[in-house]
Amino acid sequence: MNEPLQGYVRTNVPLRILGTAIQKSPGAPSEGFLEISTEDGVLRLSISSDAARDLQIDLDQFIGEK
Repeated sequence: MNEPLQGYVRTNVPLRILGTAIQKSPGAPSEGFLEISTEDGVLRLSISSDAARDLQIDLDQFIGEK
């Protein structure tokens, strides 16, 4: 899981998040896409409701550590 993705990889330079959006799949409401707008373009990731819950826990912990 720590392997870099094949293709465009940015190293040692943070990638700023400019905005996010979720698009639910019409055929499967517990699945969809997480779109993350960055200064380099848009990342579009497939996401499930389980992964969204995990992400929410991580973000809640991040916000709580301010």
